[in-house]
Amino acid sequence: MDKSVYSGSSVVLTTKHGKSSAIAPVFLEILGASVVEYNADTDKLGTFSGEIDRKENALECARKKCEWAFNTFGNKFDFALASEGSFGPHPFIPFFPCDNEILYFIDRQRVFHLHLSHLSEKTNYRVGSVSSIEELYKFAKSVQFPSHGLILRPHGIPVKELIFKGINSLEILEVSFKECIKYSPDKKVWVETDMRADFNPSRMKVIGELALRLAQQLKVHCPKCHTPGWGKVREERGLICSSCGTETELVKSEIFSCVKCSYNESANRSDGLEKADPGSCHYCNP
Repeated sequence: MDKSVYSGSSVVLTTKHGKSSAIAPVFLEILGASVVEYNADTDKLGTFSGEIDRKENALECARKKCEWAFNTFGNKFDFALASEGSFGPHPFIPFFPCDNEILYFIDRQRVFHLHLSHLSEKTNYRVGSVSSIEELYKFAKSVQFPSHGLILRPHGIPVKELIFKGINSLEILEVSFKECIKYSPDKKVWVETDMRADFNPSRMKVIGELALRLAQQLKVHCPKCHTPGWGKVREERGLICSSCGTETELVKSEIFSCVKCSYNESANRSDGLEKADPGSCHYCNP
């Protein structure tokens, strides 16, 4: 296997929540690159639990984290990496929770940015209110507590007034519940999954899956200018029906492009499928 252009180099990862445990092994194995954590207060860009609103979208936040590292370390690093996630209802499956992760990479040496995203249903994300310790136990069990952390606060008061984060033991859970009930105007407690990566193994796994995709893409070079990061950027639909020849909504080809120059190529579907089943055709199966 050809050696990566990043072999022997160091990539600085801006994170407050130990994400290198998911990213570093992949970058070392695929690229031969070491990942060095820059422990910055990324909460300044926003928190999942609402104490600090995120003023910019996830992509901009990830880019800013990379720039923080460059601004802090000057010329010590040529490569920066950052992660950002968001959680909520699945865009295509209502009432189904999802984890949307972004990894942002900057190569100052070759002057390019590359970011990938990954929408995953493999998340324990959930929020709600409870009025008894029994309801809280039921909620906790459903979201893989205590291996996955919880956040509690009194229901009906501003988030910033009282909040318990990173709860990962039964004892702390019970104490936090009693405190929250005490200050809640309606005697309910708001409970949510702690989606910070170091308190959420499910999220950490998704970040690792995305890191693998990013590392693999950085291993591939543009056929024209030889810049690393060559990969699929979009899909073209219109795979023809095997029965009538009508174009369907299925993917016909995949478009690959360079992160730096304007060169791109079209390729057939990676699974080798050349024609669509009539069951996917609006004409044969209206």
